[in-house]
Amino acid sequence: MKDKNSDEKLNNAVDKGGKAETKQEKKQEKKAQRMQKKAERKADRAADRQRIRDEKKADREAMFKIEDPIGFMRIINIVSVVLLIIALFLGVRYIINGVFLIKYNHGDYSPGSQEFLQLVNIPEGYLPYYNAGNAYYKLEDYDKAIDNYKAALESHPTEKKECDIRVNLALAMLHKIDFDNLNTEKQKANAVRTLQSARNILCEKGCADPYGTDGHDPEAEQLKQDIDKMLEELDAEPQPPEDSEEQQQNSGGGESEEKKKSKREKELEEKLDEQKQDAMEERQETQDKADQKQDMQGGQGGSEASGGSGSDFTGKTW
Repeated sequence: MKDKNSDEKLNNAVDKGGKAETKQEKKQEKKAQRMQKKAERKADRAADRQRIRDEKKADREAMFKIEDPIGFMRIINIVSVVLLIIALFLGVRYIINGVFLIKYNHGDYSPGSQEFLQLVNIPEGYLPYYNAGNAYYKLEDYDKAIDNYKAALESHPTEKKECDIRVNLALAMLHKIDFDNLNTEKQKANAVRTLQSARNILCEKGCADPYGTDGHDPEAEQLKQDIDKMLEELDAEPQPPEDSEEQQQNSGGGESEEKKKSKREKELEEKLDEQKQDAMEERQETQDKADQKQDMQGGQGGSEASGGSGSDFTGKTW
């Protein structure tokens, strides 16, 4: 009986050991399967990345692929020549301006080089007009100086340079006034109009303040104040520039009667003013003749011309 029981126990132990080994094998088998699946997924991801890289490379090669290399090189050569011409053109302009400045600083005010640059002013710029205006200003040819300064203003200068141009333009206009020979009312009226025009030019773009002293350019502000003194000596008051239609609409205020007048009415008023000035001039000439006759007879008299402070102005000319 003991032997039989021992055999049964031994058999049970063997069965348990076999079952344990079977479980262990199953675990190892499952682990191996998981590792295999993981390796397969990793290989798939690597293959996908490589495929994407290959596709991008193929796209780049297709993008930069030149089907006609000879034609492409011709285009490159043409572009290179154009860029070289532009560089030479800009270089020549720079050299011409440099030579002009050297001569200008040494008292040679010939505007010829700047007039040449105006003919080939590509891209359009204010500098050749500004330089030519300064040269003519120094040569005391104020009409041509004014024309060049106006052309410079139309060529979109920078804010600082625009104020410099406006100062020089106003100075050139003032030099055209003969302050020592304002003997008639018409001459005085013309002088007042020129002074007022020069003042308005300074006040545009805020270079000078038409109502106060808050202009952002000191030279323009100082010249405006000098013009105001000249107008005062001529018994005239400074007139601020008229507001544009857009400013009038934004202000919300009603228009004055003068601004509401038609163009025809203004033209008639201007003609009447001219007739009044002509009549005053005739009376003044008659009075001058009478005064001259009285002077010849030893009397004292005559009309004094209330001129301005003279035409010697200082300001920025470069």
